[in-house]
Amino acid sequence: MVGKRVVVKLGGSVLNSPEDFREMAKITKKEFDNGHELLLVVSAMKGYTDKLIEMAKLVGAEEELLDSIAGIGEILSARLMAAALSSEGVPSIAIDPSSPKWSIFTNDRFGDADPDLPKTCGAAISNIEPLLRKSVPVICGYIGKTPDGRLTTLGRGGSDTTAVTLARCLNADEVVLVKDSNMMVADPNIMKGVAQLEDLEAHEALTISLGGARILHHKALRYLAPTVKMRIVSVKEGTFTQGGTIVHGHIPDLYVEVHERPISMITLLTNGREVDINSIEGALSIGTLDGAAIIYLDRDSNEVKKMLNSIINEGKAKAVAVRENVAMIRIWGAAIEETPGVIYKITEPLTAMGINILGFQTVHNRIAVFVDWSQRDRAAEELKAILG
Repeated sequence: MVGKRVVVKLGGSVLNSPEDFREMAKITKKEFDNGHELLLVVSAMKGYTDKLIEMAKLVGAEEELLDSIAGIGEILSARLMAAALSSEGVPSIAIDPSSPKWSIFTNDRFGDADPDLPKTCGAAISNIEPLLRKSVPVICGYIGKTPDGRLTTLGRGGSDTTAVTLARCLNADEVVLVKDSNMMVADPNIMKGVAQLEDLEAHEALTISLGGARILHHKALRYLAPTVKMRIVSVKEGTFTQGGTIVHGHIPDLYVEVHERPISMITLLTNGREVDINSIEGALSIGTLDGAAIIYLDRDSNEVKKMLNSIINEGKAKAVAVRENVAMIRIWGAAIEETPGVIYKITEPLTAMGINILGFQTVHNRIAVFVDWSQRDRAAEELKAILG
């Protein structure tokens, strides 16, 4: 059997006790014996990091010193996991920031550092890749190190980012995030009887993670390579390489695109009347506020007029207005949430160019700007230049 190269992240929710470490070691042995090349990325045991940070803050630790304390739980987990693997007869090595094999390098943004991809990938290829198949290395998640040796942390959910980054660097087939439950259609604590999600596009996973789904940290998706498949699996599955939710695709940091055709902008004065705007065919974007609704429609002009006649004749709106030849410019990507002042960076240059913004809507990492169709190319090129 030809095995896969798999980076497996074990979260704190599945590492709560000695029994948990032994159970993860047994599953790892099974996958290793089946011919898979494995790298384990471990988080601190559940609740450990919070306690460390709380204690550190109480004694006055800040920024750099705080980061050097916050990652101690991952160092402990790596050593415990390597010991558990060895007890199962699996050759293993714990890699923490003191190890010459350490491979996660970052900038010096303490508390929420970003991986330095060229340096990290170079180190991972030199230090970790030669260990694969011969052993199962265990590396600390969440922790990074600046080029001059200062410890950093990657922010909340940082072990996800560690795993995804190393999977990218090592050209892995899969990155597997092992959780205490499967990824469901909705939070089972809020909605009962929900089904498991079988698969998601990467941009869909990013949207729901930004919306509050806690099973996946949105920052990690920024580093997911197009060739690496992400699998989110419950520890109850008893395997790392089957089942779970598959996340496909790749998310650019920032992407600007113009909708291919001019659209119509419909303004409705609902004035308290109920209008089922969600049933309107061809709606690209809908916004409502204070008794008014704006609908952006990609439909033939005659169809738009027919629809508006129906709305007025049935008394569903007090008044309507139509503006045709509107362009929709989409700006989306993984870096939207990480870009301070992104709305200002979009609106200010367009205003300076004398381009009138007809509408503006946001949904987490997606922004839509509406301008006159004749201004679309100037606006899009300026946004591409400004946002990089």
